[in-house]
Amino acid sequence: MRPPQLADVLRRQCDLFTRAQAREAGLTDAAIRWGLARHWHSVLPGVIHVVRVPLTREQRLIAGLLYAGPGAVVTGASAAAWYGLEHADQRGPIRLLVPRNRSSRDVRWASIRRTMVPYDVFESGRLALVGHDRAVVEAAREAPGRERAEAIVIEALQRRLVRLADLAAMNDRLASAGRARAERAIATAAEGVWSVPESGLFSLVERSARLPEMWCNPDLFSASDRRLLTPDGWFDDVGLAVMVHSRRWHDGARWVPTVERDGDLVAHGVRVLPLAPSSIRDDPARVLARVEQAYGAARRAGGRPDVRAQRWRAW
Repeated sequence: MRPPQLADVLRRQCDLFTRAQAREAGLTDAAIRWGLARHWHSVLPGVIHVVRVPLTREQRLIAGLLYAGPGAVVTGASAAAWYGLEHADQRGPIRLLVPRNRSSRDVRWASIRRTMVPYDVFESGRLALVGHDRAVVEAAREAPGRERAEAIVIEALQRRLVRLADLAAMNDRLASAGRARAERAIATAAEGVWSVPESGLFSLVERSARLPEMWCNPDLFSASDRRLLTPDGWFDDVGLAVMVHSRRWHDGARWVPTVERDGDLVAHGVRVLPLAPSSIRDDPARVLARVEQAYGAARRAGGRPDVRAQRWRAW
């Protein structure tokens, strides 16, 4: 049942309204109780849905904003997911910020935090959200682990939603809780890691006592200064390229040329080790052993291809 007095409110707010809005429209407390007893559903204290069906993702965010009150914005993983980041976890409570003169609280599936750091408000349809930089940084801070935090930052950079310098500046501005995790994720992306599988590979190599530093996505040039295919990983002392081939990260028409161009590196004397993303995820010990083996073989063989590598610089 949709009260005609609330038609405009319901249209703006996806069939949601507050008790205060109902009273302003002329509904009595008795009428509100009658509606709740028969047709409506209280989704958060003082926030009512006119039908008893599960809320959509957008409705959950709108309900949270209505409950949090004027000036509230969606933040963290909730905002990052709305901006399209697949690695932002939507399973937990929705995250909201309120101005410093309000109180923090957790109610049902809404987590509301006051902040001392001012925020810009971005309108997206019916929603008010923090900007991309803050959404990504807070999503990385609250991520359940290092790999998820890195995945969020890398995906945001790949989608051109943010810049590294802006993420670093935002991370420095916010309170200290979770800062180290986001800082680590930003640093990993700054090394040139540009996909989740590459992040996993980078972490594996870092833990090895048998491998030197691996450069991520360096520019390669032939002796005649022709640009060559950019490897995902590169061991400069022996000229070993590591290629992570994934249809997800090299989609459509880019897939076949990307794989076939490995031969371009081989033609210039570069040793190429191909890896599958699924192996990095499912059998990391075996992958690390393969990389160590390939590096050891390259060192024993001696020599280095006549190519020039230039490290990727983010800043």
